[in-house]
Amino acid sequence: MNFKYKLFAFLFNFFRFFISEKNIKKNNNISFIMDEIDEISSNSNLEYIKQELDSRDNYKYNYIYKSNYSFDKSKSFKDNFRKFFSLFSFFLIKTYKLSKSKYVFLNDNFFPIAYMNFNNKSKLIQLWHAPGAFKKFGFDSTDDENIRELIKLIGNKTEYLIVTSSNISDIYEKAFQVNEKKILAFGIPRIDYYFDKKNINQYNIRRIREKLEKKYPKIKGKKIVLYAPTFRENQDLNEKISINFDGNLFESNLNDEYCLVFKSHPKYNIPMVEHSIDLSKYDNIQELLLVSDILITDYSSIMIEFAILFKPIIFYPFDLKYYSSNERGFYFDYDDVPGPIAKDTQEIIEIIKKNNFNIDKIKKFVFKNYDYLDNKSSKRIVDFILSRD
Repeated sequence: MNFKYKLFAFLFNFFRFFISEKNIKKNNNISFIMDEIDEISSNSNLEYIKQELDSRDNYKYNYIYKSNYSFDKSKSFKDNFRKFFSLFSFFLIKTYKLSKSKYVFLNDNFFPIAYMNFNNKSKLIQLWHAPGAFKKFGFDSTDDENIRELIKLIGNKTEYLIVTSSNISDIYEKAFQVNEKKILAFGIPRIDYYFDKKNINQYNIRRIREKLEKKYPKIKGKKIVLYAPTFRENQDLNEKISINFDGNLFESNLNDEYCLVFKSHPKYNIPMVEHSIDLSKYDNIQELLLVSDILITDYSSIMIEFAILFKPIIFYPFDLKYYSSNERGFYFDYDDVPGPIAKDTQEIIEIIKKNNFNIDKIKKFVFKNYDYLDNKSSKRIVDFILSRD
């Protein structure tokens, strides 16, 4: 398993050997390492950091997509030819640019880092892709000793780890195996979206709704209920998500006032719920959260993001016993989630009809998971990093 990690690191270390600290210090090279689903777009952590950096100086960017170092076999000669050049670029060109980068920003784990020897003037910054702490991740989410060892090695090389609140720093300290002094509770960049006046205004919200209504007339004049379940490691259970939500019952009871929208996790193609509008391929989840009136989810960290809008959340963990025992588990008792818990679709309907929500509980949850509720997370991060240079 570790061969491709070590190969990438070997090439990085080879190039790094020829690059001096002086060269690193005087250049403006920056690398972004990300999943393909997190590629530079209007709603990613890395895009917000890029915008903030661009406002300060002229930087050169190197984009590294984790999926590009896959050795999966292709089906045709053309695909193999394309794969060859993709791997050539990934293992040689990308590693060379990475080796001379002054700053390296991560949005997820990247295991080759465990074997990479960074220049003393290069800084590795982990932004992570999700706010707060709910389901377990990193070191806490696996029993694989090999992966745990990789996470420990990466933690030693991480210069800064960005979190949304000092209240959860201890969780991130263990999950990433980093020293507490490296953890900065500045807020993650993508949350800036929800406090930017150009986004949070009636005109923009109406624009997003009209765009959706034009393509899906069923939404017009109705409140939007967004069902966004997370994935299961067990693929068979992913197939059962839609089966366990009775879209027909939901529509027959609430169709006059509400429209059900379904959003699958971007990494997994979960079948849509019957009688819902499938927006799984909608590329801006922040826009969907902005126009949704109610969120239904299970174990997804999307609820930590949605909570800052102080709108109702319903939790539907139909397989809670299995998930908590066999998959990741949680950092707090599931009964403490900031919203009512439903055991079936009928209970979801009753909760909505009776407006059985406690916004004060959501606010308490938000204040625990966020130190700042503003659009300056990106600025705080970049200000600090540049000031330490």
